Amino acid sequence: MATDKKHIAVYLDKAVEDALTEFCTANGMESKKGPMYSAAVNKALAQFFGIESTTLDNIPDDLVSNIPNSIPSNTPVSTDTQLAQRLATLETQLSERLGEIEGRLGKLRA
Repeated sequence: MATDKKHIAVYLDKAVEDALTEFCTANGMESKKGPMYSAAVNKALAQFFGIESTTLDNIPDDLVSNIPNSIPSNTPVSTDTQLAQRLATLETQLSERLGEIEGRLGKLRA
């Protein structure tokens, strides 16, 4: 397996989906494809349980909120902040993609 993280599937009520989408936007958890639901659920659950979120490597919220929706791969990295932003975005996108792949593999195994 590519990750040891637990994969879950949830059927969201419309109101919860809307709130989660708003949470994604408020916390800069969006990509070209839209809201980063996996990262948002991890962060929201971590906040709910009062534990540190490992989503985005515990980068402070004020830094995470400044992450743009998309950082081109040819963007020159001139500061530590830019590098942290790029790495955080890539980690979140990779985590979501791995979750999608695991879901597909699970369906194939069934």
